Amino acid sequence: MEWNDHTRKLLLSCKTDEDLKKNFPTEKLSNLKRRRREFRRDDGLPSDADSIGRLARLLEDADIPLDEIKSVKKVRLNEWQMAHKDDNGDAVVTDLKSAQIVIEPRWIDGPEWPVVQPAKPTVIKSAKVQKKNLTTKTAVVLPDPQIGYRRDILREDYDPFHDELAMDVALQVVKETQPDVIVNLGDLVDLPEFSRHPQEPGFARTTQRSIDRAHEWLAQQRASSPEAQIVLLEGNHDRRLEKAIVQNAQSAFGLQRANVPESWPVLSLPFLLRMDELGVEYIEGYPANIFWINDNLACIHGHKSRSGGSTAAAVVGDERSSIIFGHIHRIELQHQTRRIRS
Repeated sequence: MEWNDHTRKLLLSCKTDEDLKKNFPTEKLSNLKRRRREFRRDDGLPSDADSIGRLARLLEDADIPLDEIKSVKKVRLNEWQMAHKDDNGDAVVTDLKSAQIVIEPRWIDGPEWPVVQPAKPTVIKSAKVQKKNLTTKTAVVLPDPQIGYRRDILREDYDPFHDELAMDVALQVVKETQPDVIVNLGDLVDLPEFSRHPQEPGFARTTQRSIDRAHEWLAQQRASSPEAQIVLLEGNHDRRLEKAIVQNAQSAFGLQRANVPESWPVLSLPFLLRMDELGVEYIEGYPANIFWINDNLACIHGHKSRSGGSTAAAVVGDERSSIIFGHIHRIELQHQTRRIRS
């Protein structure tokens, strides 16, 4: 293409790729950009890099962090001079500049790390089961699954803490026995992101997946035994979310949906797991919470931990009743005989 004063001025007036394509539809875009850089250099005009640097300085002067900008939608930079006389009557020329910048922030589409949301609703398709004619009351007690994940930050794979095969076996037991009550002993979720212990990069952005799987696990229990009473005791891991809110965002503690005073707080496990929709009873108040299967047998999550297999002895000595507890991730059995008057 032959360049003259008219085409040269037209090229220099093009601010965007769309302007270049519109005014020079038959020319290759890369060639036009190269030629425009040459003309600017020959005329002593600022290059694209100079303009970008100037724009960055303007944004920094306005205390706008560059890493919070998603895109720059519009830029208008003006320069002019104003003359006035000083006290001696001499002319003084002052250079003036103005800038108008329209930007789009990175957070316009929401936070980069999504906020934890309630689990998606589950449609429960209950299996056709026949209630066994038993004269005794039956209960299935499920200990700590600690549903959670470690994320491979390079491959975006998720490695579960929980044992899916063991959970599947538990569901088979529930289907077969059709118990009167299902007691979840607590630590339903692990919640490592909210732990006081040192964090790992792989824990980041795993809470939502854990919430969704925990809801699915409770829904599977309901589908396997439609008539059972399902109870979940709060454990120390389940309580991590509440403790993190109290310690770091206390003003958000206890917030409920508008005009629903009897509902669970929106940042509580019962709300996030949609327990009310599944008919699951949540017994909070760890470590004092307790559920009695009958007058002689109770369930707790537990807060004691002893080495050498002596935790059960400590728990029985403290509770002084027949008790089933979780928390320690191993099987222990302790017998004691106590004399009672009745």
